[in-house]
Amino acid sequence: MKKIVILSSFERSLKKLSPQDKKQTAESLESFNSMLVSGSFPAGLGFKKINHDKYELRVNIRLRVIIKSEGDTYYLVLVGSHDDVRRYLRDYR
Repeated sequence: MKKIVILSSFERSLKKLSPQDKKQTAESLESFNSMLVSGSFPAGLGFKKINHDKYELRVNIRLRVIIKSEGDTYYLVLVGSHDDVRRYLRDYR
């Protein structure tokens, strides 16, 4: 069974978002959860591999969620802009 774990870094980055961005993030994560349950990957979700164990999920035109995969567990690491994603990938290879 696949499991989603929310890390404290994700919670901190989520607190910095506007209410509208928080709502869009929640909707994207609901779609991600549905994708895990059904096994089908809708193209509009923008879920793609960006590193050997890290994935990116598109929230909107400027926000992304970083997800780390370990076996059947998916860790929500960060929600932020493209620059935040690049910074994270540079610091945590």
